[in-house]
Amino acid sequence: METKKKSLEEINQTEKEYYNEGKLERTKIKILRRHSFYFSYKREKKILNELLQKIENKKVLEIGSYTWIPWIKGKVNPKSLDCINISERELQQGVDNANKVPFTINFHLMDANNLTFPDQTFDVVFGSAILHHLDIKKSINHIHRVLKPNGFIIFLEPLNMNPFFKLYRIFNKKERTPDEHALVSKDFKLIREKFTFQHYFFDFFSVITGYISSKIYGDKNYDNWFNKLGYKLDLFTSKISFLHVLFARTIIYGTKK
Repeated sequence: METKKKSLEEINQTEKEYYNEGKLERTKIKILRRHSFYFSYKREKKILNELLQKIENKKVLEIGSYTWIPWIKGKVNPKSLDCINISERELQQGVDNANKVPFTINFHLMDANNLTFPDQTFDVVFGSAILHHLDIKKSINHIHRVLKPNGFIIFLEPLNMNPFFKLYRIFNKKERTPDEHALVSKDFKLIREKFTFQHYFFDFFSVITGYISSKIYGDKNYDNWFNKLGYKLDLFTSKISFLHVLFARTIIYGTKK
């Protein structure tokens, strides 16, 4: 029997419930991430710090509600920041941390697939691990619409093109919402219709060496030669374009067409 395709409204409701009720179980993967991503997190932070300097004194939209805390708080001051989320609980996390910052923050309960801001409102749109929860075509069209000419995007997203990562996702469904979809090649094609962009890739060999390291050291001693070896191999491999499909994460930095 053919499974009925969920409507966007049904998907949104499920996403909202999962985050409002804290249904995700990520204890196991957090240990693996602390090993696998130990060195790549440092590289990620350096790249993001450089990119995010471009938002100084700009009108900024976060698709999400509290990525601004580790990404920009105390580092760069936008002219204003608007944050949206479909989950009241997630939105409140941003509100709770919005004290004593030298820029205006506005919070909105809003669906990122249907932004209600006027055309050409923002200079920058950013988010972390958010696009893969959305209808890429709808959300990218809206993001493009609300950006000013020469506006740009910065997104950090998981990938799902490596067959081994696909299998992991299948067997560890409690770590993600039922309808999320880490990015694949066709998603990049949709983004390219609206943006000229470059990307940075993270974590292939480091996932393998990180797994070995976690079994040896447990939840400690992340700065070890296993993890360093995986990171070094990833740095080399990430320079080879046809191997990008092997990686687990990417930073997308794009300019509006």
